[in-house]
Amino acid sequence: MTLVIETRGLVKRYDDEVAVAGIDLEVGPGEIYGLVGPNGAGKTTTMRILATLLAPTAGEARVAGIDVMTDPIEVRRRIGYMPDFYGVYDDLRVWEYLDFFARCYGVPAARRAGMIGELLEIVGLPEKRDAYVEALSRGMRQRLCLAHTLVHDPQLLILDEPTVGVDVEARHQIWAHVRSLRAAGRTFVLTTNYLDEAEALCDRVAILRAGKLIAEDTPAALEARTGRCLELECWQEGAARIYERLQRHSGVLRAEIVDFGLRLYLAVDISPEDIVREARTVCAIEGFRTRSPDLVEVVRALTAASAPS
Repeated sequence: MTLVIETRGLVKRYDDEVAVAGIDLEVGPGEIYGLVGPNGAGKTTTMRILATLLAPTAGEARVAGIDVMTDPIEVRRRIGYMPDFYGVYDDLRVWEYLDFFARCYGVPAARRAGMIGELLEIVGLPEKRDAYVEALSRGMRQRLCLAHTLVHDPQLLILDEPTVGVDVEARHQIWAHVRSLRAAGRTFVLTTNYLDEAEALCDRVAILRAGKLIAEDTPAALEARTGRCLELECWQEGAARIYERLQRHSGVLRAEIVDFGLRLYLAVDISPEDIVREARTVCAIEGFRTRSPDLVEVVRALTAASAPS
């Protein structure tokens, strides 16, 4: 099986700043693969290297077995790239916008007219064919940009924050289009700051922090890597004292003071009851409860645990 994406020791430096610090990735055909992490984690830089828009400082990156440095033109034939900020031409009609990019990719005239209709059906915009781009809502523009990435029938779609700034309904529409395109054989790599989006869409998720890959797995498996979320009910001064005592505990991945007291994310092998007993040596606990963390909390906990002490 030829991997659709493969990186080995991928590094990108800007003067003294390291944006990507030796990342190894493998993405197989038909996957939806997500890159998540805090701002500055290296997500967009990694995407731009895969899209041949940035040259890596060191390491290797291949798309469909093709080196992004030695044959970037061939890589571009295999990918559709949707950046986090994209330009649209307001004075064009929707069909003209897609026709323009199809011409750029050398799609023959005989194919373009039918293809444009097919793409508008795929992204749910057939009735907007003759509308001006400037008249579209933000969500519709996002879907039009998704259609634009498909004009040359790429193998891989690279989507950087594909639903940023759109409403809930538009987000779910874009999710549905991504799923249908994956079912038709496309491979996706996407970045998102919406972790519910990563949980809903992605087969596997890579968590980045400070340019490093700190965890990679299915959303369910990542959630299983973190133990219970322990919530302690106590007065605020007591919560601050427990926080001071436990925030550097080897079994506490993350601690945060909240309105009812303290919330702790525990390592898998740590007993919540042991933590409660230790907390009670600091101050009185009015009550406590445990639950499984969601992906949002897992990412926060794992990135906090990987931070330099």
